[in-house]
Amino acid sequence: MALKSSGLRISSNHARLLYGICLVLGAAVFITGCSQQAAPKPRKLMAIPATLQEIHVLNDRSALLAKLRLTGTVNLTLTGQRGGTSSFQAHAVLLVDQNRVPHLLLVGTYLGQDAFEMGMNSQIYWLIDHQHKIAYVGRVALADQVPAGVMPLRPQRVLQMLGITPVILNDQTRIALFNVPHSGRYNLLLLNSGGGSLDHIQRQISISRYTGQVRQVRLYDRRGRVIAYSDLSSYHPLGKAFDGVELPERIVIHYLDAHAEMDFHVEHAALRFPGKSVFIFASPSFQGLKVADMDNPANWSISQRAPASTTTK
Repeated sequence: MALKSSGLRISSNHARLLYGICLVLGAAVFITGCSQQAAPKPRKLMAIPATLQEIHVLNDRSALLAKLRLTGTVNLTLTGQRGGTSSFQAHAVLLVDQNRVPHLLLVGTYLGQDAFEMGMNSQIYWLIDHQHKIAYVGRVALADQVPAGVMPLRPQRVLQMLGITPVILNDQTRIALFNVPHSGRYNLLLLNSGGGSLDHIQRQISISRYTGQVRQVRLYDRRGRVIAYSDLSSYHPLGKAFDGVELPERIVIHYLDAHAEMDFHVEHAALRFPGKSVFIFASPSFQGLKVADMDNPANWSISQRAPASTTTK
C-alpha cells in the first residue's frame, strides 16, 4: 500500500512538473509574440544599401568628371556688409582637376581684360577683384579657421557646389538618406561626427529619384545654418566622351553668409584641357594688388569693407 501511495505521489509530482513547464513555455511564447508586435518597424528611408549604392553612383560620376573644363557666361555679384556691390557680367572659363589634390581655377574676362579670378591649389586659395585691385589670399590648411562672411567667395565652396566632388567616408563622416515627399527627390546628408554635441550636417545633396541628377547642394555651419547653396538645372548630354553622364547648363550659387551670387551658363564642356596642372593652377602674381591675408585675423574686418558700388558689363 505504501508502495502504491509512493507511486501515486511520484506520478502527481511528475504531472505538476510538466504543468509548470507548460506554463513557463506558454508565457515565454506570449511575451515573445508581444515583443515582436511592439517592435518598431525599420525606416525604409534610411536603408543603408540604398545609401551606399547612391554614394557609389556619385563617386563614379565624380571620377569621370575629375578633370573638367567648362566655358560660358557668368553673372557675379559681390556684396559687402556695408552695402557696396560689385557686379560682373563676363565670359568665364572654369577648370577643375580632382585627380590627386583638388584644384580649381575660374577666370572671368570682359573685352579681353580680366575682371575677376578665383582658384585653389595644394597650397593656397585666392580671389582677385581686378576691378578694385584687391586680392583675398589664404593657405588651404587654415581655410576652416576663417569665419563665414569674411571672404566674398571661397573657391572650395564653388567646387562643392558643382555636385561633382566625391563622397569620402571615414571615422569623422557619417551619412543619412531620406526621401522628400511630393518633390521627386531624395536628400543625401553628409554628417560630421565629432562626437557628442559636435555632430552636425556638413553638406546636403538633393538628387532626382527619376534621373539621378544632382539638383541642389547645401552647405551648413556648425550651428545648422545654411551658409551657401546651389541650384543645378537644364541637364543635357554633352558628348560621347562623357559616357552618358549629363551636366547642368545652368549653375546658380548663392552665398548667404557673404551676400554674393554667381549665375553660370555653361556653353561647352570638355574632360580635358591642354597644359600641366602644376602650371595651370600655379599661384598667381599679386603685384599691384592690395592683399588681404586671410590667415591673419587682423585682416578679417578690413576685408569685409565693401568697395564702392560699381558694375562691369
